[in-house]
Amino acid sequence: MVTPMKASRLHALGAAVLLLAAAALAWHGQPTPSEKWRFLAAQLEPRLTERQVYIDPAELMGLMHDDYVDLFIIDLRDERDWNLFHLWGAERIPPQALSAHWKRFANLGENGVIVFVGNDEAIATDAWKQAMAAASRPNAYILAGGINRWLREFSPDSDANAPPAAGVPDENLRFPLKWALGARHPASLPDPHQTGTHSFTRKVRLQKRVVKKGGCG
Repeated sequence: MVTPMKASRLHALGAAVLLLAAAALAWHGQPTPSEKWRFLAAQLEPRLTERQVYIDPAELMGLMHDDYVDLFIIDLRDERDWNLFHLWGAERIPPQALSAHWKRFANLGENGVIVFVGNDEAIATDAWKQAMAAASRPNAYILAGGINRWLREFSPDSDANAPPAAGVPDENLRFPLKWALGARHPASLPDPHQTGTHSFTRKVRLQKRVVKKGGCG
């Protein structure tokens, strides 16, 4: 039989346990993206190793011309490389500032797509991992080969058949650019009718294809 005194003691003990748990959470804080990724790696790592989320430059170019897609191109490079060249409609967000944008990305519509972009693939892959470790996983992808490959394929001054630069990709902008044109460079938004495209496997899947409304009438 539980007496009033025992009940009071049990209640006090339960309150103490909750207080200790809250104190432990406050002490340790929320898990970092790296800690969250360790829990998710077994499930999500195959998407990287099998390159399911690395999209061909030609596929991204198609998305840029698709009015039905709510596209977010997130450029993770430093300001110097951004000023030299960036894709039309891209938004520059330094990697260390990404956490402030997860809520906005989590609220994307059903036709929303995020593509992370670096000079190569390393920083974009890290950003994708952070996105997947966020509370709500966005429909996110990585530009295969980064801006270096994009310029090699779409810049008027480049030989599309030339092999990639030798050596390990190091996130440096290896394509020679004389002027800081930003999104005014001809390759910033290539015309798909004027640039020869190769065959590729489409990776992007929309949750739902939503027709954008706009214009007059």
